Amino acid sequence: MRRAQLIHSLGHAALAVLLLLPTPAPAQHVTEPALKAAYIYNFARFTTWPDDVMPSGEQVVLCVLGDASIGEALERTVKGRTLAGHALGVSQPSVDAPLRAGCHIVYVSGMTADRAGKLIAGVRDAPVLSISDLEGFTKVGGIAEFFFEHGQLRFSVHLASARRARLQISSRLLSLARTTK
Repeated sequence: MRRAQLIHSLGHAALAVLLLLPTPAPAQHVTEPALKAAYIYNFARFTTWPDDVMPSGEQVVLCVLGDASIGEALERTVKGRTLAGHALGVSQPSVDAPLRAGCHIVYVSGMTADRAGKLIAGVRDAPVLSISDLEGFTKVGGIAEFFFEHGQLRFSVHLASARRARLQISSRLLSLARTTK
């Protein structure tokens, strides 16, 4: 019964996320990776990077570490879309390699929060939006953390980490988040 309730709640959350997308999507069963990919895309839509970070014509790179299914879902989500005139690209670097400086968004999963914290330490002060589904991720320097509450996907945003990264997150997005200073 609990699994059915979770799937039902995921469906409702997916519908809410799909309503935020700029183009209509056909009704279909939404998987957890597709739902998280839609959230990540919307995080990108509602985040502003410093002007010096994304010169005209530069691609916005979304990096996914530790969860190939999220990477694949994100590739499908951003295919053919642009963000403020920038093409969107998805990269899935190895978790054993240092993070590329070219990542504008980093999604980390499939490891401990401490290991994720060490991975993102190199970009902690850079204008990189770090997101994870790992419990405690925002406590180790991450900016946004997914969690389930009453069967629905929710997220928290650590405002001090966003400020340190010089990222401005829209109040529209923050109104849906649990925020910490």
